[in-house]
Amino acid sequence: MPHFRNSLDPLTQQVWKERDIVFEKVTFQGRYGERIPALMAFSELAYAQPLPVLLCMPGSPNVKEDLLNRIGILREWADRGFFTISIDRPYHGQREGNFAEALEQKGLVAVWGESLYDLMRAIDYAESRPEADAERLGMLGLSMGGVEALWLAAIDERVDVVVSVAGHLVWDEIFASDAWQWIFRGLPARQEMVRKGAQGQAVRHAFFMAYPGLEDVDAKRAVAHVAPRPLMLIVGEDDTYIPLAATRKLFEVALPLYGAQGERVVLREFAGIGHNFSWDMQRDALQWFTRWLIDLPEQSAAAD
Repeated sequence: MPHFRNSLDPLTQQVWKERDIVFEKVTFQGRYGERIPALMAFSELAYAQPLPVLLCMPGSPNVKEDLLNRIGILREWADRGFFTISIDRPYHGQREGNFAEALEQKGLVAVWGESLYDLMRAIDYAESRPEADAERLGMLGLSMGGVEALWLAAIDERVDVVVSVAGHLVWDEIFASDAWQWIFRGLPARQEMVRKGAQGQAVRHAFFMAYPGLEDVDAKRAVAHVAPRPLMLIVGEDDTYIPLAATRKLFEVALPLYGAQGERVVLREFAGIGHNFSWDMQRDALQWFTRWLIDLPEQSAAAD
């Protein structure tokens, strides 16, 4: 990922209102000449007092509008006092390019790195908005977005609070189960391993050979750089992509990293739920962000 920053050069595409909630579609610059489409929602109260920011990312191949129209959290959480923002990751939604070709030319880990860089640019953009209090910033990620949430917090200290939903790539558990067949659908290495009937360590070795750097993208490495910032891990007990054992292992690794601040890391398991973001999951995630980005700053100010 580049260390430099181009000018944002933001352009507003559309603005509309529903009751007292303002919605905006904008683009801003990521890599030179590359525009990142973003969707935002926030209460008109933000014009008087900046609101804490929630950067929200869906899974792949979903797009930012899915968080507004299908799941609805951008609107609902804006109504709860947050400046919500989501972007299209590279090769998705309004972004040009062919995902399969990019994987072949650049490699899987490099393409994931492009997404993280764009999310860093989204934080840069949030910092430029007077309606957003980017000093209080949380990230919610679903599936691939959950992977991004962990790694973005690991490399960017501006992320204050994390909720990762079914994005817990603990390779020991992923390759010990059939989860890799779901996670890597469409990739040539996956097709070859299925054709050969390979399992376990053979699959793991083949993937790490086929996609250099993949071994390093283990969620256990990420949480070491997230602690002691508040972290919630959410998973459905029937998730075929992320086995319950993977999330439990990640929590087991994370808990001692928090030491006496153990209340800052929690695991939420949901019975009867697969690879989804149910209403109960949404409730718990919103409560987590409210606790650490709204309630605690107010309590601290009152104490002062």
